[in-house]
Amino acid sequence: MMIVDDEPLVRLALQHMIDWDSMGIQVVIEAGDGMEALAILEQQGDIDLMLLDIEMPRLGGIELLRAHPAIVQKRRPVAIMLSAYSEYSYVREAFVLGAIDFIVKSDMDEEHLVPVVLKALNELRTQETLTSVVERTDEEIDRKSETIRQLISINPQQDETAYAAAGVGITEWLEESNQLVAVITISQGSSVGARTGRSLKDSQTQRFIMQSVQTVLDATSMKHLLYGKSQSEYVLFCSFAALRSESMIREKVQAAFAMIQTRLNQYVNVSVSIGISDLASGMKAWYRLYQQAAHLASMSYFAGFNKVFYPESCMELGKYGAESGIEHARKLQVTLKSTGAGVAQLLEQSNAQLWSKEFEQMELLLGQTWGWRPQDVHTAFEDLLWELGGLLYRKGIRWDDLDEELQHPFEYMKSLETLDETKTWLHRMCSQLFQHIHGMTTKANYSGVVTLAKQFLDLHYTEDVNLTLISEMVGVSEGYLSKQFTKEVGCNFIQYLTNLRIEESKRLMKKKGNKITDIAETVGYLNVEHFSRMFKKTTGYSPKLYRESLMNG
Repeated sequence: MMIVDDEPLVRLALQHMIDWDSMGIQVVIEAGDGMEALAILEQQGDIDLMLLDIEMPRLGGIELLRAHPAIVQKRRPVAIMLSAYSEYSYVREAFVLGAIDFIVKSDMDEEHLVPVVLKALNELRTQETLTSVVERTDEEIDRKSETIRQLISINPQQDETAYAAAGVGITEWLEESNQLVAVITISQGSSVGARTGRSLKDSQTQRFIMQSVQTVLDATSMKHLLYGKSQSEYVLFCSFAALRSESMIREKVQAAFAMIQTRLNQYVNVSVSIGISDLASGMKAWYRLYQQAAHLASMSYFAGFNKVFYPESCMELGKYGAESGIEHARKLQVTLKSTGAGVAQLLEQSNAQLWSKEFEQMELLLGQTWGWRPQDVHTAFEDLLWELGGLLYRKGIRWDDLDEELQHPFEYMKSLETLDETKTWLHRMCSQLFQHIHGMTTKANYSGVVTLAKQFLDLHYTEDVNLTLISEMVGVSEGYLSKQFTKEVGCNFIQYLTNLRIEESKRLMKKKGNKITDIAETVGYLNVEHFSRMFKKTTGYSPKLYRESLMNG
């Protein structure tokens, strides 16, 4: 082993903290920085293990890993990273570059260090320098992955023979008792590259996540197989034949997956959703357990990421009874389609509240879709997109008139990972379409904060809104919003709000039977005298005279 740290006291402490000889480890050399360590590695080919500080003068730990590709290519020497802080961005990159684990120096004692070193020794044993051993290991990993891939792809009820053939050999690794499947999905909005600002290849990212999950699983006594189905989905087969109590199994599973979630959040900096199936026995159960776990993991569409979903977490359609549940879903789909068509029709009306209220009704209906497959909810949204597309065509408007980067709205919608994201995006599209139709905005005239402020006012001008509320909503100071609003819109915040309210009151006055006091309250004025003053200031007429002029006209 080589210890690499720029602090002599740390190197001395590591030398004497653990009885290395009893672990079969010989500390053969120390280095004061990465440059010195790199020279040693290039001269000596017998270093198996390295305790490596992240931050050092001349050449830091991350730079050393980059400069010595054998750490990734040959997995030797096995590197354990040391740092004074929980610098997660550095830790993530260290994992990608081949490091096996990470220790914060404040936790650097025998209790924390020994398990990590034992794990490193195990890694060394499994990564023997003999090429044949490495090849056999890779072949076994590939065989396990292919077995899982087939067992989650072939429905045993449709092709029992093919399923049985696919499962040959799985009993070498797992028992057919107390089986459980977990599916871990990764939010693509929180990918490693997106969060760190570094571009990582898909294969690197997948290996990075697999290694983080495997590190936790190796510390448990759970028998398991881990398969990376894609960069965003990881499948875990487990068996607990030795445990007879479901409560003991649940306790063990909860602890393991809480740790996996924490590690992926902290060290990989990704948001995750984990679906965990119930227990079953027999090889034929793997397919059903996977389907259940995958469905549960997809509940992040409704509840958001960074959650663990168990079977009881999801209210299936079966809550209505098998047949009535399906019938309820069919009726709800029809109602959602009708409501979406209503939103598109009302966008042609000049009153923004009409389409907005219909959209709110659609949101209420969507609240009943908990437990559906996300793709089934997408069907309702796709119906609305088709309606909006027809309206755009009739009005001579293109999708990229609403959003400069929007070329393929259906594909873009599929990339949205939660129901709330999808509703927010569609509401924004409807709002921008409404403004285009009624000439309330000009493309690219407004900054982001002013656009958001205008959109909110256009929809909520009849409510108790003020500059303080909206400045907090768009995330800027009142002074900045007031200045930008006046500069870009051509009138100040109060004038714009007043104009919206007065225009709506004028429309309501055209309808017979509407009292002035009721109209004033409807458009946001609780004091009818204040309404009258603002109306006269804006139009030159009192509300009464304006109404009389309409009747005489």
